[in-house]
Amino acid sequence: MIEEVDDCPVCEPIKNVLNFLLKNDFRIIEEKVSDYHFHELYFKLKGKEIDVPVSDKITQHSGLKLTCECNWSLIELENFTNP
Repeated sequence: MIEEVDDCPVCEPIKNVLNFLLKNDFRIIEEKVSDYHFHELYFKLKGKEIDVPVSDKITQHSGLKLTCECNWSLIELENFTNP
């Protein structure tokens, strides 16, 4: 479970989505802090196409990008058909 990136904490909604994706064979190919002040994080994951459950704090954009209302953290999905 990812708790922080470069000493910036990961919010609960983003943790939940990341855990779901990692349990479904996605792998993180990039992670960084976009804004230290607001604890805004960026994650890029690669895996097979999947329906991602979203919560009331997570918004899904174009199927490949998910943002969180807490601090505007972003998860970008890179899908492929052959693992």
